[in-house]
Amino acid sequence: MRTRNTNFYSDKKWERKRLRILKSDGYECQNCKRFYKTTTAQVVHHIYFYEDYSELGLMNWNLVSLCNSCHNKMHNRHDDTATKLGLEWQDKKKKDFEIYFKNKNEKVRD
Repeated sequence: MRTRNTNFYSDKKWERKRLRILKSDGYECQNCKRFYKTTTAQVVHHIYFYEDYSELGLMNWNLVSLCNSCHNKMHNRHDDTATKLGLEWQDKKKKDFEIYFKNKNEKVRD
């Protein structure tokens, strides 16, 4: 099982980003909102997990406000992998993910 980077989650940059994402999402769970439910979001989730892609840790497109219940549905807590729902969200952001890494690779070649 991967270890959580507690330094990142206690950093002021993350705390500010987390609050900005919650505010921009109206403090509403974006997954519940898909089903026309209004639920207060308490968590900002990394769609592509921080432990796998730390360079995406502060990217707006990789962050989504969720309620605790939906956040738990994104992670398989036994092996710390994405669940079917987590993979659906990753698929929704796949284009942003590909563009980011394409641009990053092009900069390396320059």
